[in-house]
Amino acid sequence: MHKAISVEADLCTGCRACELICSLVHEGECSPQLSRIRVESWSEISVNFPIVCQSCAEPVCVAVCPTKARKRVPETDAVITDERICVGCSSCIYACPYAAPVISQRTGKAMTCDLCGGDPQCVLFCNSGALTFETPERISLGKRRRFGDRFRG
Repeated sequence: MHKAISVEADLCTGCRACELICSLVHEGECSPQLSRIRVESWSEISVNFPIVCQSCAEPVCVAVCPTKARKRVPETDAVITDERICVGCSSCIYACPYAAPVISQRTGKAMTCDLCGGDPQCVLFCNSGALTFETPERISLGKRRRFGDRFRG
């Protein structure tokens, strides 16, 4: 069954352990700049928010890719980039409503979360519980509403 990484911003401490483990697992070094997940900090509203690919049901990033480098992995439902054919044009980044894809500093190609093959390490290393790996049905609307309420004041 399809699962996705759910974010509970109220629980995120901004420790960035998710970024470090992601870059270590995928790139062999602890460097937030090489991570497929990133933590945005908004000090004016005192919130840290991990940004990670949501593996949308109908991903716009796949539709806009001029080389068809963006695709879904059937086993995990993750939306990834085939770096062999990606030209680094950033179309997927601009199209993504979450701004989840990033351009790799190493390859110049787009990259996003691949869910670590179905066992996302960022979730395992998130001590605050801000990241969970759940079916979309379990990802509560309440989580999204609580986060939205912070912006409405």
